[in-house]
Amino acid sequence: MRLLALAPLALALLATPVWAQTEEPVPTDCTSLLDGFGMLERGKQTTVEDTATGCIITNVYFGASYSRMAIGQITLDADDLFGAIAGHTRPAELKLSVTDIRVSPDIDSSPLNAYIIEMQAASFDLNPAYRWDEANGDFTLEDFSMRMPTFGSAAFRAELSDVRDMPAELEEPTDFARGNIEKLTLTLDNRGLFTAFFAPVLLGTLPYDEDPRPHIAATQKTIIALIEAQPEAQISASSKTVLTRFVTDFPKPDGLYQFEITPVGAPVSLESSVAPNDDMVGLIRTPRQIRPQR
Repeated sequence: MRLLALAPLALALLATPVWAQTEEPVPTDCTSLLDGFGMLERGKQTTVEDTATGCIITNVYFGASYSRMAIGQITLDADDLFGAIAGHTRPAELKLSVTDIRVSPDIDSSPLNAYIIEMQAASFDLNPAYRWDEANGDFTLEDFSMRMPTFGSAAFRAELSDVRDMPAELEEPTDFARGNIEKLTLTLDNRGLFTAFFAPVLLGTLPYDEDPRPHIAATQKTIIALIEAQPEAQISASSKTVLTRFVTDFPKPDGLYQFEITPVGAPVSLESSVAPNDDMVGLIRTPRQIRPQR
């Protein structure tokens, strides 16, 4: 669950110009940017480097106490980064790489336990990147991925149109829900990643004092029936087979899967995919290409 604690950090880093609205003086270089950013803590080996397109920051911490995470390196590249911060606007392009993220608890009462926990922790990387043409409204989330060397990866990509503005402050992931969907792609290379990080989130909705297996079996049966009920003009027979396999294998759907969604007919708003309403049918009735590799 520590992974979910990084969500505010990812949102804040993607929303870099917002810092200028709350911090004085306005950051003009990477050192002042780090010092004015309250979510990150320096360590003894922290370094800060200004580059031609942004910043490279190494060896910082996020969080505190038992939930503290160590970050090996943050590389931030953006179109006119500090000009965007000063002008309270968003860069037209931004690429972020956060690597070697690992559990690193700060336990004063037991430095040995803290060392052992960090030694055993598997590291992972987060990689968000976007391009936004504000004039014509085209927005491409080129990458929003998590990668772990031993557990696999999950990557999300979105192509949107009619994105004319962004909120001044971003507090929730749904704040990014602007514009219409042109194409959504989710690629999951699951070698334990889904089971370790995402399945527990889904299972956490079940009663804590009951055996979860009957609930899982009933939900699987319902979802598979819904898949089978879709006409082949909307979901091909081969795609149904793969979807059914994915659901049946829960919570361990190992393999390489790719899910692609392209709206059919009228445009479908991104908001309808995160806050379902009557427009959601536009997403449900779309062809999907799903490829497993086992």
